[in-house]
This record gives sequence, structure tokens and C-alpha cells, in this order.
Amino acid sequence: MKRLVVVIILLVAVGVAVPVLAADIKLHGDFNNRFMVYTNHNDWFQAEKGVILDGTSAESWGEARYRLWVDATTNDGKVKGVWACEVGGLEYGKPGSVGKNVGGSYSGDGINLETRWLYTDFQLPGISDKARIRMGLQPFNVNSYLWKETIMGVTADIASGPLNFKLGWLRPYRDETKGPDDDVEDLDAFYGRLNFKPLPNISVGVFGLYMQGDGDNNDPATYATITSQNYEIKKFANKYDLNLYTLGTDGKASFGGFFVNWDLMYQGGSIDGANFKESYNGWDYNDGVNNENFDVSAWFAHFDLGFRVDKMKFTYIFWYSSGDDDGSDSDLDAFMAIDIDRTDNICIFKAKYVDDDYYTEKGYLLDKGFIMNKLAFDYKVSKKLQVGTAAMYMLTAEDIVYVDDNGKQRKEDNVGIEIDAYLKYKIYSDLEFAFNVGYLFSDDAMDFWEQGHRDGNSDEDIFVSSCRVRYKF
Repeated sequence: MKRLVVVIILLVAVGVAVPVLAADIKLHGDFNNRFMVYTNHNDWFQAEKGVILDGTSAESWGEARYRLWVDATTNDGKVKGVWACEVGGLEYGKPGSVGKNVGGSYSGDGINLETRWLYTDFQLPGISDKARIRMGLQPFNVNSYLWKETIMGVTADIASGPLNFKLGWLRPYRDETKGPDDDVEDLDAFYGRLNFKPLPNISVGVFGLYMQGDGDNNDPATYATITSQNYEIKKFANKYDLNLYTLGTDGKASFGGFFVNWDLMYQGGSIDGANFKESYNGWDYNDGVNNENFDVSAWFAHFDLGFRVDKMKFTYIFWYSSGDDDGSDSDLDAFMAIDIDRTDNICIFKAKYVDDDYYTEKGYLLDKGFIMNKLAFDYKVSKKLQVGTAAMYMLTAEDIVYVDDNGKQRKEDNVGIEIDAYLKYKIYSDLEFAFNVGYLFSDDAMDFWEQGHRDGNSDEDIFVSSCRVRYKF
């Protein structure tokens, strides 16, 4: 595989200078060198499995994530092929082994190469150049709070005057059943969107997404379990009968220096043939619900309000992601993301530059939803330098209910206040240095994650500082 990549790169290098077979071939790269400068709670950043230990769990490390992709476009622009490869999260000094996506120790790495994109994009023949089809492994965006990631599928983008239509069929999971008496249990998603501009300074979108899949298990005795910890569609695979729809609108508007952005979604449908437990790392406070068909009814709302003055931008950000207040019934009232990467703060989401290590990539905590209140200030000091800071007050939409280490039931929703700051500096036009820092003043809801000293009171704050040197071309 490595030899093949080298050959491709050499061919692209020749193609950049000399067009071959009436195609314009371009090579792009994103070479991202990231460093955790310091954190006092490395135990927290374990992708939904984090805990908060008593005292300091300090750590620093370095890593690299490099992406390289090729665009091959016909001279008339009607056809384009894209192939992107990635080496992701290769950490300094981390041992590697064949077949594992790790390794930066003695004698090089393990096997790290990943296909990031692999798609063909072409104009529909006989129609204007504003009607195109894309098929393969591609970047896909329904809404940044619902689904924004790469996925295999076929999508269409058709513009007509002030209207823009988007359609898509996506295949998140394929069942490879071969038996003649077995049902095929694929997971499919169907997507439609209409974007339009009622006024030059206002853009509006309306969209719908429907996901349908059949579970691979018809025996209630062995139904799979949804937990509050893994409350995200991409973790469901084909474990359940899934009929889920999301309807929404989003948009933006500007009036002089003022601007507003918004998102509003309703999620409904059913998830059948499942169990549910409000459990996390072995902590239970009830038995949950077994062998049920669950009805889904959930909401999400977000808006930004801000204004720009010269080189400064002030923004207030709010969102509400609905949560579930009763883990013992057959209703799922918490909004579910499909596959996203939220970067709205450093200590809980993925805004630190070592973003392969995080607590959650979703816009909520467990199945309890989220309420975000954020004030942000950004200042472009010069063409090379930009700085900013933000303060956040965060809660869960519904109480986290748990039993503390003394056997007492607790109900908490106050996550805490976080202060973040960043600096970005262009060393050269295509080379950036960036540094950020975040401090979470934990409130009592964070006691739920404390291990060995859960007493209803938050005892540990979280501090993070990270930096990167990033070369893009």
C-alpha cells in the first residue's frame, strides 16, 4: 500500500506540471502537527469513557495528523475525481503494531494509512453546469449539530435560479447476509434539502432526513442495549429496527454589522427491539427498560447573535438540545446526533488542537441534552495575527440522576463555567501557529464523573492548553 501511495504521489507531481489526458491534476495537503501542552486531567479525555480522578492526572504529548488528496478534473470542469488519504493521530513515542492505527515509537509507525475521501463528481449531461452528482466516500453535511462527516453515498446538487436543491442516498451500514432465508438488514439514509435567499442578505434552508434499518436480532432475550453513554446513531449499526426522521430549518442573515445564525430541528420516529439503561462505566441507579419498542420525540434549537466592528467580532451563542427525564419509560426524548465533531469549547468538546482526544464529539452529555450559553470575542489584530476569548455557562437539559458513593441519590444539571482563549499567527501564508487554553470551573453535575469521591459536590476543575503548527497547501 505504501508503495502504491508513493507511485501516486510521483504521478501527481508530474501531472501538476504537465496536464495529462486533458485533465488538470492538483495535489493538496493538510499537515497538522498538534501538541497537548498540558492538562491536569488526562483521565477525562477518553471519548465518552472519561472519568475524573481525585487529584491530578497530568500529561503532555505530541502527535501528527497528515492529509493528502488528489483532485483530477477534466479541462472543461465537467468531471472531477478526488482521492484523499490520512495518517491520523500518530503520537510521539506511542508503540505501534501491524493492523493498528497507532505507532510513533522506535523504527517508525504501525499501519496508519486511512482513506478519507474517494469520490467522483460530475455534471449531469444535457443540464446546466449547476446540476452535479457525487458518488463514493465523500464529505456530507446535513447540519453541523446533526450529521457532518464523511460517508459512502450518492448525492445530487441542483441549482435553479435562486433555489438550490440537494438530494442524497447514504449507506452507513451494509449487512453482508448470504443465506437464502435470512433478511438483509442494511441501514439507509435518505436526504433532501432546499436552500433559497428571500433577500440578498438572508439565506434559509429547509431539510429532511430519514434513516431506516432492520435489526439483526429477533430474539428479545438477546436484544442489544442502548446506554446513555453511547447515545449516538453511528454507534447503533444494525443492532435495532430503526425508523428515524429529522425535519429542520437553518439559515443566516446580516444587517450592516449585525448577524444572526439559526438551527431548529425536530426528531421523531421509533427504535424497536432494544433495551435501555442509564448506565455509565458500571454505575447504575435503575434497571432501565428491557425488550421495548421506543418512540422518539426530541428537539434541538440554536442561534448566534453578533455584530462586527472594524476588526472585532462579538457573539452570543445559545443552544438547547433536549434530554430525557425518565430512563424507565419507552419514550426517548433526548435529541440524537448521527456523526458530528463539535468544537465549541476545549474542556468538553473538541476545540483543543489534539482533537483525537476528547470527552464528547456530540453537542450534549449522555442522554440528558445540553444548554449552552456562550459569549465570544474575536479580534483580528493584523493579517497575520488573530486572538479571541470566550466564556460559557453550561447545563444539561434534564437532571443527571445518580447514586453517590454514600448511597444517596443525587440530581444535578449544572455543568459549570468555562473560560477559553486562543491565538493564531501566520508564520508564512501557508504555515500557521496556534495556541489555545481552557479552564472549566466544574459545578455539581460534574460530580457524576468523579471516581472514588462522588459526594454530590464537584471537587475537580479541568485545565487544558494545546498548540499546533499547521501547513496547508
